[in-house]
Amino acid sequence: MAAVAACTEFVIPRAVLTGHEFEVTCASVCAELGLAISGSREGPCLIHSMSGDLLRALEAPEGCLRPRLIQSSTEGHCLVYYEHGHICLFSVNGKLLAHAQGDDKTKAMLLSRDGQYLLSGGDAGVLTVWQAHDLKQLFTYPGCDAGIRSMAMSHDQRCIITGMASGSIVLFYNDFNRWHHEYQSAY
Repeated sequence: MAAVAACTEFVIPRAVLTGHEFEVTCASVCAELGLAISGSREGPCLIHSMSGDLLRALEAPEGCLRPRLIQSSTEGHCLVYYEHGHICLFSVNGKLLAHAQGDDKTKAMLLSRDGQYLLSGGDAGVLTVWQAHDLKQLFTYPGCDAGIRSMAMSHDQRCIITGMASGSIVLFYNDFNRWHHEYQSAY
């Protein structure tokens, strides 16, 4: 225990980000752009620089209250899931780019490594794939017998692993190239 205490004495926070008036419920870091995005229980989502400067607040459309989950992409997009199924896509400049309403009480979200696809899952046990730039639903995997609580993706993006409310882990095989090819062919 003494060794752990000795190590923590030298750990100094890089920055303290302020601006929320209520507890922070979600956060995401975009290290490539040097940004931290956070949402609070009753307040807006805020974008800070990694050095601690408050850059802007994201103005959500009416009805989008209480941010619950945030994902940010290396391209400078921020996806926020709000209470009651609202999902919003913002630019890092604060502009609302897209808004959609899901039918599931989402508990987990994950962006593909390239930022083109959003995965979401929740109480219904359904994993949904969205096109991130316009929030169009592309695919829904067959539902599981329990709600999805967390998710992760393999480095090659071929496997999606979901942690379930039942205590089980479900593995989905995935091919983002399929949707990319279908989208390119359609337009």
